[in-house]
Amino acid sequence: MTAPVLVGPSPAGGGPTPSLTDREMELLTRVANGESYPQIATDWVVEPITVRTTGARVLRKLGANSIAHAVFLACQMRILDPTRRHGDHAGFAAHRYRGEEPCEACWEGERAYRAERRAARKANAA
Repeated sequence: MTAPVLVGPSPAGGGPTPSLTDREMELLTRVANGESYPQIATDWVVEPITVRTTGARVLRKLGANSIAHAVFLACQMRILDPTRRHGDHAGFAAHRYRGEEPCEACWEGERAYRAERRAARKANAA
């Protein structure tokens, strides 16, 4: 395991945190939400090797052994908020509960959830 690359004060006030780019943060967030590298590569319109390279940089910066370990460490370091979900019905509900306008990913997840529920009601009625 390599030592994390630390820059700046920690959000928790306990020392410096790793400096991650926006793309690295997006990768970490999407992996935390259950997406695979091939799914992310398709959305980013890049080759899967590009996503793996970004993942390798995240591992190095956080001092992690795997991407799952990186997500765990990011939650411990409060880089990621383990209580926040995005892109599904629960994420949508969490935004509303906090009095926030849901993000686009959560709106899409909510639309998919509602369509699924509608289809289930129609199937039960038939």
